[in-house]
Amino acid sequence: MSGKPERRISAAESVGEMVCHTCELALRSVLTLARSAAASVRRSSAPLGRDALNFAKNTAGAPLRVIKTGKESISENCSRFRRRSKIFGIRKAAVMQWREHRLAVKRKGSPLASALDILFPAASVCFLVACVNNVMATDYGVAVEYDGTQVGVVSGEEVLGEAQCVVADRVKYYDVESDYYVTAALTITPLTSEAAVIDEAALAENMEGIISEKYEEKPPAPEAVPEEEIIDFEGKTKAYAVRVDGELIGAVESYDQIENVLENIKKPYDSGEYQEICFDKDVEYDLEEYVDENSIVSESIILRTLTGVESAPEYYEVQPGDNLWNIAEDKGMTLDELSSCYATYNGKVIDDLEHEVLRVGTLIQLESEVPYLQVECKKEQTFRKEIPYESITIEDPTLPVGQVIIDTEGQNGEQRSRALVTYREGTAVRKRTLETMTVNEPVSEIIRVGTGTGEGQINYSAPEFITEGGTGDYFWPVDGGYISAHQGDGRGHKGIDIAAPYGTPIYAAEAGTVIDAGTGWNGGYGNCIIIEHEDGNVSVYAHQAELAAEFGDVVEKGQLIGYVGSTGDSTGNHLHFEIRKDGKYYDPELYVAQ
Repeated sequence: MSGKPERRISAAESVGEMVCHTCELALRSVLTLARSAAASVRRSSAPLGRDALNFAKNTAGAPLRVIKTGKESISENCSRFRRRSKIFGIRKAAVMQWREHRLAVKRKGSPLASALDILFPAASVCFLVACVNNVMATDYGVAVEYDGTQVGVVSGEEVLGEAQCVVADRVKYYDVESDYYVTAALTITPLTSEAAVIDEAALAENMEGIISEKYEEKPPAPEAVPEEEIIDFEGKTKAYAVRVDGELIGAVESYDQIENVLENIKKPYDSGEYQEICFDKDVEYDLEEYVDENSIVSESIILRTLTGVESAPEYYEVQPGDNLWNIAEDKGMTLDELSSCYATYNGKVIDDLEHEVLRVGTLIQLESEVPYLQVECKKEQTFRKEIPYESITIEDPTLPVGQVIIDTEGQNGEQRSRALVTYREGTAVRKRTLETMTVNEPVSEIIRVGTGTGEGQINYSAPEFITEGGTGDYFWPVDGGYISAHQGDGRGHKGIDIAAPYGTPIYAAEAGTVIDAGTGWNGGYGNCIIIEHEDGNVSVYAHQAELAAEFGDVVEKGQLIGYVGSTGDSTGNHLHFEIRKDGKYYDPELYVAQ
């Protein structure tokens, strides 16, 4: 049996196959381009893109629906062509497609209708691409509308945010009950020129103009608002309010003279030494507000207040050798008046100034007349402080009783701190520690004290005591206290012990010169001051917690020289007090009047 001869494919059928395949590729490319363009518009022009896409959708709605229908038809034909190609081959599938197309043209009755099926979707795609290109080529701005009026066109929403902050700061006194925040409506608008765009300063000015018009009109409050909540702006005007520590002292129409005077007050301190120069009070004068008309005064009145004087605390810092008596005398005060003053040491309040240790660096507030504005200068400083070493005593039975050997010399450590110090008229009034570090650790002192007895023991001769004479007019050396041990006392005691609480002030019994100011173990005397007097006597003040006088100081009778403690060979807080002359020890009780 012979089969039918295979029919050859005509040129027209081949062309049809190529047209179908080409149309499919073109349609895919156009759709991919359209999707990419739409995505690009959305990314690059948001929020402008939303309006542009709405415009494109409304304009090209009908063509897109046609394109969708055409796409479905072409997609169906292409899918059919692929299935036939797999079964019959590409050529036969193309012939079958071409025949179906000719039959469809005959059914529609006109080849023009068939052409339109292809041309109209393609034209719609071209129209969409043209619209997208036109939208992307056009510059857009954000039109700002406030209270029904367009106040300008800006480049973006962030400009409106900055303008809102400016307006809120300028008109915060319109509404004293809450912060004033301007709300506005935004729309996208095409720009005719770059000059149509304004910045945040111009936008804020335009919005403030509308607010000012509303303020001047003073529209009646809604009936729903209670009468007591309505703010009355009548009698107010724009001026520069001058406030000191938040309190209004007046308002001026210009603050140039005020600014110049305040800068001239600071100028003598501007030597480059200080990091910050300011006043002790917070002065504000450069903010324009709506204020009562009767609060407006001349600049000269404000300046008289700012450059005047007032009664305010004056600080005094305790110096070495100070005591309450000489401070009170120097300041023209009584001791009771000085003792009642507010005082601090390293930021801690001293409750009882008269009976507390008067330490160097203590700040005492003294009432006096001082400038209304005082200049405060701040700078960072480094402070050095010694860390006292610890004394460790070891009993050694191999040494005779009374023999002392120092195995390791004690060494004080060093601590450094960085602080921000505030000076007022050359006096440090505040110190804020920023950083503290230990440079050298203290080295403990190791002492061996002999406790052994028997042969070889050193026989120390007893001191020579003088139990007669004495003037009886020496100053009692301790602020209070009582005699806890007398001279001799069965153990060769060279003076008297005056028991008193730790830190009790110690005073010079008589005027004289400090000939020794030892610290540490110091032969058992601990921290000790020795004073030579004009009558030839020498007074000794041992076991002090802290010395308030130095070697070579000339001290007056009753002057502070230290504080009661228990340093050296001591078992409790007390002052060991001696009177010596020519190597002999006199009974201190004959010289002092308790």
